[in-house]
Amino acid sequence: MAKRTPPRPSRTVTIKKFLDGKVRLERKNDAPMLYARAYLQGKYVVVRTKETNFARAQAFAENWYLELRDRIRRGEQLHEPTFEAVVERFFAHAKEERTHSESQRRNYEEKWSILKSHFQGVRISQVDAAFLLRLRNARATAKNRRGERVANSTLKKDMLFVRQVLTYAKEFARIVTDIPKMPSFALDEYRILPTPRPYLTEAEYKTLSQLAKARAEDSELNARSRRQRQELYWFILMCVGGALRVGEAYSTRRSDCALVTLKDDDETEAVHVRVLGKHSRGGVREDAYILYGGVFAYKELTASRPDAKPDDLLFTENHRDGMKELLIEAKLRIDAKTGRMRDSKSLRQTGISMRLEKRGGIDYRDIAKWARTSVAMIEQFYDQTHPQQSVERITGFRSQRAPKK
Repeated sequence: MAKRTPPRPSRTVTIKKFLDGKVRLERKNDAPMLYARAYLQGKYVVVRTKETNFARAQAFAENWYLELRDRIRRGEQLHEPTFEAVVERFFAHAKEERTHSESQRRNYEEKWSILKSHFQGVRISQVDAAFLLRLRNARATAKNRRGERVANSTLKKDMLFVRQVLTYAKEFARIVTDIPKMPSFALDEYRILPTPRPYLTEAEYKTLSQLAKARAEDSELNARSRRQRQELYWFILMCVGGALRVGEAYSTRRSDCALVTLKDDDETEAVHVRVLGKHSRGGVREDAYILYGGVFAYKELTASRPDAKPDDLLFTENHRDGMKELLIEAKLRIDAKTGRMRDSKSLRQTGISMRLEKRGGIDYRDIAKWARTSVAMIEQFYDQTHPQQSVERITGFRSQRAPKK
């Protein structure tokens, strides 16, 4: 095997000094192009003159040096890093020190891939309140992948990402001393309104689940398609029966599930599940309980795989595309009232909303605890029952009257 030739050492020769020796013209590795070098603010600054002629290179270097001096007099830091460079250091710090979860880091990297074009050549000190206001306004005119205006909630997440980077620059890198004020989202144009995911009514859910069952029982399916459709049917029943988030369902293992009998009057059978939920910290799982049709689905699912190991995932398929196809076939993909699209996340919404509609004397807090969320979130995002239903529930306080003829 031939030996590698060691790289030739770089050689820089000073051609001329001027302006009292503060600026030098240099040649690197005998190349015809000339460079200028000056020592400013504690470090050397080098620029390519793009000239091979001494006189023209000196004139370029003098103008360059005087411009740098003017920038220093205006208070500019020549060696200050760009915002882009600080972002890279922020990512490295977050990974090394584990200040953010892996999923959060991934979200930040996706966010930066969208915002990066707005920060080309921008230094960290230039990211002030005025810059952030311009950024918000510019992003507000952009279009998302569906050709729609970027949502105000997305704009706010843009600002929160920038703030995270600036906080790192201040608290850890010690590059900046202040964090600029973030743009306001109080004006009507930028106000963030709750946009709960559309749910399925009881009749719509019945239509969807019956169609999912019929599709799984199609005699013309091959073995793989039948298995996928059967699992999708069980996935729907369990997500609605336990108000499971999509991520919770996909991360559930066999060993996380157990059949239990509740101590209610009917001794209802349920599936106790330890889910890796939205609020789980350090891999600690939360308690979830799957009821009614979800119990049937769990029994069928486990019976279909008798050789599964305890650490095997409950669901072996990703049903994003299958759920979309099912909703389209059932003509339930678009919610008629809001015009928003349904997907797998609508199943959790459906499970919660169905219990809100039929809760009777059930306390909001019990529903919130069962769904592993807060009462405030139930009120703001999940309770989509029509106001008339609330009015109908409170009309019983009057004394009983004789029925009308």
